[in-house]
Amino acid sequence: MSMNYDELLELLDIDNPDEFQYFEHFADLMECDEHISYDALFELISQVDKKVLSELIENYFDEISEALPDDGTEAFTLLKSVSMSLRGMLKPLQNDEEDGIRERVTFVEELERFRNWYVLDSNIKCTKKKDGTTKEMTFFEALVLSRMEKLSGEDYSYGFDEGLDYQLDEYVVSFSDVIKAEDEEEGYIEEDLEENPEAEYMSGLEEEEYDF
Repeated sequence: MSMNYDELLELLDIDNPDEFQYFEHFADLMECDEHISYDALFELISQVDKKVLSELIENYFDEISEALPDDGTEAFTLLKSVSMSLRGMLKPLQNDEEDGIRERVTFVEELERFRNWYVLDSNIKCTKKKDGTTKEMTFFEALVLSRMEKLSGEDYSYGFDEGLDYQLDEYVVSFSDVIKAEDEEEGYIEEDLEENPEAEYMSGLEEEEYDF
């Protein structure tokens, strides 16, 4: 039985979608190993601030990408592509363009599809280097195991790239171009600033100001 809307809010420990603002909220949504009904997910996402949601997606996918072992290059590329595509889908909604229902449906469908694969349907082989025993896990479970290696003292090799049976269709991938264009534009701005020593100095001051 799938989780309904009220149960989803309870899982996220929020009373309403306006409170869906923090990294932990998105992580809890993505990492819940129970089925969440499409209607519940759609009702939640429809009411969450889209700019906040885009930032949460970027931060979360950056975080899990960094947890991949060095040989998970294809998995790294997949996560980056999914992140850019999802954020690209949100752009029309952030700009309050018309026909938002269609974009919202497309976004929620793709988010649901990836989430289900990530925590329920994926199959990654993890082999203990010491004795060659192999475990089969979801992508998310394998990521957790990879992070826990240093604490457990057990070394594994991971079949992240070999277990990539998730496909982004061409329509979804096209949305990543929106984010790529923005990233390139920001890159050009940074280059222009660095050509000007005074601008570079001021940029350095700003970096220190926001250095946590």
